[in-house]
Amino acid sequence: MKKIIYSLLLGLVVGIIIGMYCYLTNKKEIAIVLSIFCFITFTSISYFKMFSKIDFNEEFEKIDKKSIVYSGLANHFKDNIAVGGTLYLLGNKIIFQSNIINFAKRHQKIIELNEIDKTDFRKTMGLINNGISIKTKDNITEEFVVNKRETWKEQIEKVIKINSNEI
Repeated sequence: MKKIIYSLLLGLVVGIIIGMYCYLTNKKEIAIVLSIFCFITFTSISYFKMFSKIDFNEEFEKIDKKSIVYSGLANHFKDNIAVGGTLYLLGNKIIFQSNIINFAKRHQKIIELNEIDKTDFRKTMGLINNGISIKTKDNITEEFVVNKRETWKEQIEKVIKINSNEI
């Protein structure tokens, strides 16, 4: 059902934009016909091409706002593509959830804190100091682009230390 709704919305938005453009550029005689054509065309294309590959049934883990230690906007590298979303540090895990804009690469990544071997800084494109990498005990490295990476690293290591002292 979400695929149909998103397809209709995309077709409607494109149809309205094209119709307004035609109307404002003194092509009033074709504005309505072109709007309807664009609505039908973009709705069909988006339904069969774009939204058919997206799994809208994937449910993200519900996060209790009281359990958030630290959070912020971030990008997670999935299949060598930076996917935008939100990164949450909880008392026992790190959760990345992609945002609605990245519907084609919609995903969630959960890293248990007791599985983390090392957190380190990374450079985006080898130049920009704005990333962290998290290496797990299984030798898997997850990379994120974040704001205030020093704070992220400090907070992660602080929660890991608190958890290890509780054992």
